Amino acid sequence: MEENNTKYIYQEINDNPSRIKIRTSVVNSTWVEVAIADNGVGISQEFQQRIFDPFFTTKPIGKGTGMGMSISYQIITEKHGGKLECFSTAGEGTEFIIQITLCLKVHEMV
Repeated sequence: MEENNTKYIYQEINDNPSRIKIRTSVVNSTWVEVAIADNGVGISQEFQQRIFDPFFTTKPIGKGTGMGMSISYQIITEKHGGKLECFSTAGEGTEFIIQITLCLKVHEMV
């Protein structure tokens, strides 16, 4: 979103400000969903296919390691048995959808 704002003058940014929307919902009796969406420039189809790959980054050297999305994906899918998906349309923004199971772990007392 910051990158997008560098292309516009103050009035254009003021008329159409950058936004992030966070929505939570219960999918059914076993799943909860968190959706995080922005109205940025979007992510190309090519990058969407690689976004969860370790060390993949579109940032210049020294600005990122390319590990954030990979680690997030690993935590959500492997540690929590959930799902993490990315949907994006050029010029309209990007949405990440996280789905995690609702389960209570009962610890047995010894």
